[in-house]
Amino acid sequence: MNHWLLAILLFTNISQCSDKKSENNDFSGAVVLEESPESGYVDTSWTEKVIKTNAEWKKILTPEQYHITREQGTERPFTSELNDNHEDGIFICVSCKNPLFSSKAKFNSGTGWPSFFAPYFSKSVKVSSDESLGMVRDEISCARCDAHLGHVFNDGPRPTGLRYCMDGVALKFEKNAKVGVAPKFGKAIFSAGCFWCMEAVYESINGVKNVVSGYSGGNEENPTYEQVGSGMTGHAESIEVSYDTSVVSYASLVRVFFAAQDPTQVNGQGPDHGSQYRSIAFYNNNEEKKIIEDYIKQLTASGKYSKPIAAQIVPTSKFWKAEDYHQNYVRLHPEDPYVQHESIPRLNRALEQLKDLLKDNIAAR
Repeated sequence: MNHWLLAILLFTNISQCSDKKSENNDFSGAVVLEESPESGYVDTSWTEKVIKTNAEWKKILTPEQYHITREQGTERPFTSELNDNHEDGIFICVSCKNPLFSSKAKFNSGTGWPSFFAPYFSKSVKVSSDESLGMVRDEISCARCDAHLGHVFNDGPRPTGLRYCMDGVALKFEKNAKVGVAPKFGKAIFSAGCFWCMEAVYESINGVKNVVSGYSGGNEENPTYEQVGSGMTGHAESIEVSYDTSVVSYASLVRVFFAAQDPTQVNGQGPDHGSQYRSIAFYNNNEEKKIIEDYIKQLTASGKYSKPIAAQIVPTSKFWKAEDYHQNYVRLHPEDPYVQHESIPRLNRALEQLKDLLKDNIAAR
């Protein structure tokens, strides 16, 4: 018999397991620890299980991870770096990122495997009977994806008296993780004249996390500022907006788009003329397309403009980031004559129409 298998048998304490058998997630009497550390996210809001074929699991797991989690393997004791991990954080399932155990519930069992006295929350793990190797043990698996994690015994410390003896290979440690659903970020591309001006406007909007100046709408690969400025590439000066969808909607970004320009001006904005300065609302899907179309109908019906809306509505195309010196240009170069006479007045006109969407620290200049 291999020495590591002998160690397993020595530490399993199988005679103490029979009173915990369960086929469901009954954690009555257990201490459920839900922590809210400061960075990163673990999701406790999931409702659907993660189901994959063996072939699909093999694509995303290492051979050792697959053996442990899908073939009910057992790692050698004292081989996991997580066994001696004492940092604050959350241990999640390596297969599906389900939060399994808090570091607050971890203790040194002396067995050589990461050990915990309670699961993280009510949907962390499930318990079932394991009768392999001629023993009767209570197997612990991930409640979300059914990954094998280890076994549970009743020789643990207070307050539960339980020892969740886990294979470190089946776990991943998230230091200082935060409970909840991570923000979902969307991306949107808009063109409306000088990208310096548009970038400054969108950077003022609450929920917008990043704005990049660049080029889009044409076919030239890796275009330069000079090439786009010639009007021969088909590209327009554009911005790519990354935004938190839980804070600001795409419909609001479309509203910002029209507030930041004269949408009736054809092939240009203010003193900038040419197709490289044309107005374009790029859409990622039919829902976004409809939002743009409906807003144009709303603007047309309002009578605000005496001329037709000239903004184009086209599917999203490849976005090429502009040269570094174009990024955050208005903020970094407030003394530039163009910024003084064009960008800042245009920014202020837009902010006056968008007061309900602005970040707390934003005011007209």
